[in-house]
Amino acid sequence: MKNALISAGIATLLLAGATAARAGDSKPVLPEAIAESDLAATSGGASPINLALSKQTLTALNTGNQVNGESVVTGNVNVDPSAFNGFNGIGNFVFNTGNNNNLQGSLSVTILTPAN
Repeated sequence: MKNALISAGIATLLLAGATAARAGDSKPVLPEAIAESDLAATSGGASPINLALSKQTLTALNTGNQVNGESVVTGNVNVDPSAFNGFNGIGNFVFNTGNNNNLQGSLSVTILTPAN
């Protein structure tokens, strides 16, 4: 049985490789090249238009949960004053003490530089 599974796995890998090789034969359709004169007039950061787009989809489902009891204690959040010592950068810190909660965090960073 073990040999049959190994043989089946090898056959699957060989078939996947052959399919990938055939798929690599077709060349992607590329857009037309930019004219040299247009390219010469373009440089990074030269555009006066700043555009930043961010699309994030967060979904969560929380169903069928129960909390039963006379008194439900979820605890405290204690963050030591030195908890973030040495931290550099942009952080997204989420603390939760609730019951049957969904927590979702999302962070977008956009950096716009002035035109040259």
